[in-house]
Amino acid sequence: MNLKSPFLPQKSVIRSVVPMTHDNYLFEFRDSVGHFASCKPGQFVELWVPGVGEAPISVCSGSIDGNLQLLIRKVGRVTSALFDMQEGDWVGLRGPYGQGFPVEKYKGKDVCMVAGGLGVAPMRSLWQYILDHREDYGNLILIYGMRHSIDLLFRAEFKQLLRRHDIDVFIAAEEIVGPDLPPMSVQLGRVTDMVRLSAVDAGYEVAICGPPVMYKYVVQELEKKSVPDSRIWLSLERHMKCGIGKCGHCFIGGEFTCKEGPVFQLSELRMLPEVIECEGGAH
Repeated sequence: MNLKSPFLPQKSVIRSVVPMTHDNYLFEFRDSVGHFASCKPGQFVELWVPGVGEAPISVCSGSIDGNLQLLIRKVGRVTSALFDMQEGDWVGLRGPYGQGFPVEKYKGKDVCMVAGGLGVAPMRSLWQYILDHREDYGNLILIYGMRHSIDLLFRAEFKQLLRRHDIDVFIAAEEIVGPDLPPMSVQLGRVTDMVRLSAVDAGYEVAICGPPVMYKYVVQELEKKSVPDSRIWLSLERHMKCGIGKCGHCFIGGEFTCKEGPVFQLSELRMLPEVIECEGGAH
């Protein structure tokens, strides 16, 4: 009889810890058995700190050279305990879980990625995947917005992205303070302003991840550009808890978000007003 529990994590050693901002660190974990090599952009894992508890965290990269990267913000018991750990310590990881961004459907098409705040973490796994398979996709647009420019994440990586000629990058901050990227690379404004300025049109596939309050306004701008619901994909990654549909925390509109999502096509969310509301009806 197989008694293996779906809640049983895999022991993973912390390989490196890199501060991104004062309360956001990039943790890299050793994936010694290649368990997370199959991670898809938009999926998440469950991170367990012994003696403290467990928390769902979106994957922000694929399994690179046998390692998995997670951007973690210090916001609760589990993440606070993790911030007290060092390289060489170990945690438990299980997953990956959920339905990620449909990279196969995006093939041969133009793609726009829209990230707000910490939503840039799961979005990073998507742009890394697409750039690793650049010949399979059309025009690429990356839009990233935040409240304060000093909170810009993956600063070194964005410097490299801004130098590339095969992706258009728009970065906006509501307040520009502190160190910047190359001159004029961060514009004063919001994500919606960058969507408006971009060349996105009805032929683009659009992936969105960020705070739920952002979705309403981004979708409104995309509607003005005639992007159909079938080409808009939203991540509800903030609704996750147990990861396997047992706790009911992510049960929305008759669906377990952790199993059917966290990435949904906008047309699937039209009847879920608690997820996103837009002018002209419930989205």
